[in-house]
Amino acid sequence: MQLLIYSLSFGSAALAGLVGCSLMMQRLGAYVQQKADTATTQFGNLFMDLSRRTVWWLYVCSPLMSGLLAWLLSGRWVVGCVGLALGGLAPTVMVRVLHQRRQQQFHAQLVDGLLLLSSSLKAGLSMLQAFGVLVEEMPPPISQEFGLVLKESRMGVPVDEAMAHLGRRMPSDDFNLFITAVVVARETGGDVTHLFGRLVETLRERKKLRERVKTLTFMARLQGAIMAALPVVFGYVVYRIDPNYFRFFLVDPLGRAILAMVVLLQIVGGVLFLRFARSPL
Repeated sequence: MQLLIYSLSFGSAALAGLVGCSLMMQRLGAYVQQKADTATTQFGNLFMDLSRRTVWWLYVCSPLMSGLLAWLLSGRWVVGCVGLALGGLAPTVMVRVLHQRRQQQFHAQLVDGLLLLSSSLKAGLSMLQAFGVLVEEMPPPISQEFGLVLKESRMGVPVDEAMAHLGRRMPSDDFNLFITAVVVARETGGDVTHLFGRLVETLRERKKLRERVKTLTFMARLQGAIMAALPVVFGYVVYRIDPNYFRFFLVDPLGRAILAMVVLLQIVGGVLFLRFARSPL
């Protein structure tokens, strides 16, 4: 009788575990599929032709490979779990980094693109024809983005609305200034050619001022980075020399609270430093 009870208990527990694992795997698969679909759309916006199957495998293999590598290098399953979590974030971080790099390249080409547009307008071309010249003559990503503007205008989307879409894809103060100038000039009938010339001069001066600010604040930003890394490096070196120095922070509850507060303040300080280090221009 007792053997029957144990068998039934074990069978119930095994069945519950199988059902729970099945539900968990279904939810995990749905989550990965959703993230892969979103990432596929984002890669498409970056003009990177990746299939959904490829992106799905990227989301599946990235955490597994990073977790396995962290476990093999450290020999601890806790570090492996941390590597697994970081690997799950890797595709999202990669998309964000690629998008930021594309925006930087676009804004670096903006002055040359405006010069080309100004020259085309002076030659007697219309605005859309000038955009076509820019698409043919300039390299990506600016040619690809203005190519989308041309495609939208050919599909019946107003030029002002297509430019607003481009402004949402490539947000910046400089490009918003360009969009506003173009919209106002088209509505009021102003001299767009003269406007582009003045706009190019303004953007050049802003770029010079921005580079000068970066140069003058380089030493302060370097000192801030060193001061942010110094506590971490010092703590690691001291711990490697004698772990007993940190025993209070790892064993005692008060020490753990102090260590958690120090880590929190360090993170807040780093975030504030990065926020203030960005150029406001």
